[in-house]
Amino acid sequence: MTAQLDLFTGQQVAPPPPAPPPQVRRAPVPLGPGEVRYRPFGGQRDCDDCWSAQAAAVRTGKPVPIRRHANTIRETSSGKAHLCGPHKVDRQAAEAAR
Repeated sequence: MTAQLDLFTGQQVAPPPPAPPPQVRRAPVPLGPGEVRYRPFGGQRDCDDCWSAQAAAVRTGKPVPIRRHANTIRETSSGKAHLCGPHKVDRQAAEAAR
C-alpha cells in the first residue's frame, strides 16, 4: 500500500504536489579591468574604509572615528571591499570624477 490514509475518515489522501525545481545560483560574470560592481551585503562585518581610518587615527594619535557596519560589497577584478553607506557614496563619487 503506497497511498496515505486519513486517520479520521479512512479515505485515501491525495499525494502532495511535486516540489518545484531547485534554483540554480550561477556565479556572476567576471569583471574586466577597470570594471566595478556594487552588491548589497547583509552580513555582520565592519566597513573596510572605516577600519582603515580608525587604525590610521590610532597610529597618529588623533581622535578615533566611529566604525560602521558594511552594507555593500564593492567588487573589482583585483578584489573586493566591504563598505558602509557613506564610504560607498565616497567611492562612487571618486569613480565618477575620473
